[in-house]
Amino acid sequence: MQYPPTSERAGVRGSLGTVTRFAVVGAVTTALDFVLFTALVTIGAMPALANLFSYSCGILVSYLLNRSWTFGARGSPVLALKFVVSTLAGLMISTCLVALFVTIMPAVVAKILSVPLVFIWNYLMARLWVFRN
Repeated sequence: MQYPPTSERAGVRGSLGTVTRFAVVGAVTTALDFVLFTALVTIGAMPALANLFSYSCGILVSYLLNRSWTFGARGSPVLALKFVVSTLAGLMISTCLVALFVTIMPAVVAKILSVPLVFIWNYLMARLWVFRN
């Protein structure tokens, strides 16, 4: 069995590490979003405003962690704007997928099925557009 050159293997390992870090950041920010949303609604905040605040906090933390830990990039206003645009596009894709899927399946299942598709979108946008070298 012949292995690819060392630099190619390192590139594959590096990409796998990047995807893993991106997934970990996604899990952390999803948990943050959920905890903040639940806490705010519990103390009487309107759900729509609580969601706007908690989701926005998730975007901020996701940008900071993905910029520094996942992709090791330097921050800039342009980079931040690109990240917000790509993340909001992911939110729109998620919303459209859920709206489409609920016509043929329960809402929770529709949401679950949308997650991997939006993860792929978000990762590709981060890797190829926002944080590209």
